[in-house]
Amino acid sequence: MARAGDVIENPTTGERITFARTVSDTQGELLAFEYLVPPRTPGPPLHVHPYQEERFVEVLSGVLNARLGNDERRIGNGVTFTVSPGTPHTWRNEGTEEVRMLVEIRPAMRMEEVFETTFALARDGKTDARGVPT
Repeated sequence: MARAGDVIENPTTGERITFARTVSDTQGELLAFEYLVPPRTPGPPLHVHPYQEERFVEVLSGVLNARLGNDERRIGNGVTFTVSPGTPHTWRNEGTEEVRMLVEIRPAMRMEEVFETTFALARDGKTDARGVPT
């Protein structure tokens, strides 16, 4: 179980998460973290959160390429966007600069565990080049 200030890293992709507010901090209402995405990171496969809102509170640096439903966007410094439950989405860093962003997921459900498990599988060599478990 993560605590505020804990950092996890995916050695396959180089992504790094610093937890700001955890499931235990918010009684499951919210998971908040800073997400660092290295240059040329392909990001997750297109996916859906049926019951959760994923809010990209702010892109602090770099440019994120995002797909929200059928809409493609380039999102830079200071921009906020929200992915509503049920919306297919993905993102990637095609640039040469690291992307730093603040992210919130509501309700948290088991997303903290998903990140911890996925990053641990990457450490064990059990993910593909995108960091997706095999």
